[in-house]
Amino acid sequence: MNDKKPKIVFTTQLSEEKRGRLENGRFLIESEPFITIEYSMPALWRSQVPEKTDAWIFTSKKAVKAVSPLISDLGIPKHVFAVGSKTAEMLEELELNVSVPEEYNARALAEMIQELKLDRIVHFCGNLKAADLGKLLGKEVNLTSIEVYQTKLTRHKMNDLENFDGIVFMSPSAVDSFSKQNSVSKNMQVFCIGPTTKEAAEDAGMQNCIIPEYSTVDSLMESIHEFYF
Repeated sequence: MNDKKPKIVFTTQLSEEKRGRLENGRFLIESEPFITIEYSMPALWRSQVPEKTDAWIFTSKKAVKAVSPLISDLGIPKHVFAVGSKTAEMLEELELNVSVPEEYNARALAEMIQELKLDRIVHFCGNLKAADLGKLLGKEVNLTSIEVYQTKLTRHKMNDLENFDGIVFMSPSAVDSFSKQNSVSKNMQVFCIGPTTKEAAEDAGMQNCIIPEYSTVDSLMESIHEFYF
């Protein structure tokens, strides 16, 4: 095995603490953000939340972070759904009972909701939604999408891209932002957090994209480790 540590670039912001934990002595990891997150002031969206709902949907940790200051004031419904274990954990820390589909994607979530025959549902989301839940749920469901944060694309040319062995995408929007001014060589391995991000990467011309068994950072790092070691 080559003693040289694989050098990986994440296309999202990583704190120094998180970067060090992910490196774990086996990798060299750098962060080159191609998106930034801006949270909406609660006063801008609070009035959009219906007084009575059957369920809430959270498809990202960012939505949970945006809504958490007002949780106790919003009238928690009987059902709260999350896509992804980390999103669910954040909601459980707020003492909410959370249901999670077996597969971490919008289609599996829609099927789960349809089985319960729920009607009035609120989806707390960002301005860039990976999937149209309204179409997946069908006309019989009254879905209200409330934008609580915005994803801004920070497009730029990455001049040292050839210095990396692998590149990691955590969202389709990061793929979109990166691809505007950059391209991946055949020698660079692409890792994606989940199937929707992989699809975006393939649409951008990237090949042999690897996704983890579960759409979590821990599972993703396991996949990266398995590839290189």
